[in-house]
Amino acid sequence: MADLQKIVDDLSNLTVLEAANLAEMLKEKWSGDRPCSAPSDDGLAVPQKKAVRNAKMIPKAGKCVHCLRDPVKLTSDHMFPKAWYPDTTPDNLEKWQIPSCRDCNSRYSKIEGDLRNRVALALDSTHPAFAGLIDAALRALDPGAGRDERDAAARTAYAKTILSELYKGEEISEDAIMPGLGERWGRPKAEQLGVKIPRTQFVDVAEKIVRGLVYREDGGFIEAPYKIDTYVVTDGGAKVAKQMLDKAGKVFARGPGIEVRRAAVDGDECAGLYEITFWQQFKVYATVSKGEIPVARKD
Repeated sequence: MADLQKIVDDLSNLTVLEAANLAEMLKEKWSGDRPCSAPSDDGLAVPQKKAVRNAKMIPKAGKCVHCLRDPVKLTSDHMFPKAWYPDTTPDNLEKWQIPSCRDCNSRYSKIEGDLRNRVALALDSTHPAFAGLIDAALRALDPGAGRDERDAAARTAYAKTILSELYKGEEISEDAIMPGLGERWGRPKAEQLGVKIPRTQFVDVAEKIVRGLVYREDGGFIEAPYKIDTYVVTDGGAKVAKQMLDKAGKVFARGPGIEVRRAAVDGDECAGLYEITFWQQFKVYATVSKGEIPVARKD
C-alpha cells in the first residue's frame, strides 16, 4: 500500500476546481487492500482505551486540543458545534465535549456561527437533519431579535455583510459552487442566488472535529510530525476514498446532524482518512498524516 503522506503531498495544493482529479490520484497511489491498524514504530501510538466519555472529566487546566498549549486554563468545547444540532436530535444524546483554551473556544464559536448561517441559506430547510437551524440562522440576521440596541445594530451590520456577498443568476460560476451546496429547488439560472462561503471555515471546522474525535476516542492529541489536510470534493472525486471507508471505516454519529467515518492507515495507527457528513446533505474529507501534524499520548 502506498504511503498516505505521498497522497497528501500530491493533494495538498488541490483547489475545489481541481478536485475532479482526486479519484485518479487515489487509484494510482493508494490502491490495494483496506487500511488496518498496526502499532506505531515511534512509540506515539494512541491508547486504545481510556477514551474520554464524559465532559465532566475535562480538567480545569491542561493541554488545549486545538492550539496544544500546555498548561492552560481549559473550557469545555463542543466537538460538533452546539448550535449545529438540529431540533430532531434525541434529547438524551450526549453532545461530546473536548478541552479547549478560552481563546480557541471563542475563535471557533465565531467561525461556527458564521458558517452555519451561510450554509443554512443553501440547504434544504425541510430536511429532518436540518430542522430548526434555518430559523436560528435567520434570527442571527434579524435586528428585531436583538437583545438590546447594541445587539440589534450588530445583527443589522451582519445582515448587510451577507447581502453584499450574495450572487444572482449568471454571477454564479458553476465551477465555484461547493460540492453538495448547489441549486436544490429547480429554479432557472436567472432566479438562483448564491452566498459566499469561505472555504477556510470548512477547513477549520473539519480540523476541529478530527482533533476532537482523536481526543474522545483515542485519548490523544494531533501533534507534529502529523498534520491534518481537508478536502472539499465531489462524490466522484472522492470515489476511491469512499470505497476505502466502506471497507475499513468506523462510524461515529452524533444524532442526525453529523456522521464521521474514519479508516486507519496500514502501518501507522496515528494516521487516518476521515469523511465528515453534515446534516445528511454534504461532506468534507480529511486526512491525518506525517508531515509537519503524532497523535501524542495524553497525560
